[in-house]
Amino acid sequence: MLEISEATVYRIPDRFVLHGLDGETYWAFDVKNGDYFELNSTSYSILSCFDGKTPLYEIHGRIILKYPAVDPLELESDFKQLVDKMVKEGVLEPV
Repeated sequence: MLEISEATVYRIPDRFVLHGLDGETYWAFDVKNGDYFELNSTSYSILSCFDGKTPLYEIHGRIILKYPAVDPLELESDFKQLVDKMVKEGVLEPV
């Protein structure tokens, strides 16, 4: 299971492009095979932080500051689930 305290750095592979439309609809497109993942605004915001330079724990800290009204334990669980899923699907990869 993903440990948020780790200093692992993830990036979005070149074959994926994040795209937002009208402030309500977001996707991660695989430009090589045409697959896509529909995202909500929070997932899009989180994935946009994975620049291939910033450690996982730092991105998690930014997200906690960005969503102070959300229960921290719920946010941590959702964050872990998103990162785990995106790694499994190849949308995120370790650097």
